[in-house]
Amino acid sequence: MPSMEEYRAVHGKEPANRKDTETEFGDGGCNVISQVTGGIIGRWDSWDTASRALSELQKLGFGYEYRLEESHQWAQETESKNRCPVCRNTRGVPALSSAGRGILRP
Repeated sequence: MPSMEEYRAVHGKEPANRKDTETEFGDGGCNVISQVTGGIIGRWDSWDTASRALSELQKLGFGYEYRLEESHQWAQETESKNRCPVCRNTRGVPALSSAGRGILRP
């Protein structure tokens, strides 16, 4: 759970009420800021927006280390394509090795 200081760093103001600091920040996307010691600070759709939030958090200097990563939840959509249901990004399924397809070479 983010602290009041983290809320101020990301939003530039005090929260309207305490409950605003009890949830993750952001708009729920796949670009995730977390503390290195554990705990998610927020999730954003835009890498740029998440990067700006990370920069503000790093200015706090409380000894916390933060990390920004893409965190997709890939689900197979077709035989050759995966899709993340959170951000709707797609990627191709890696080709199986010949051994994985039951083809044995002498």
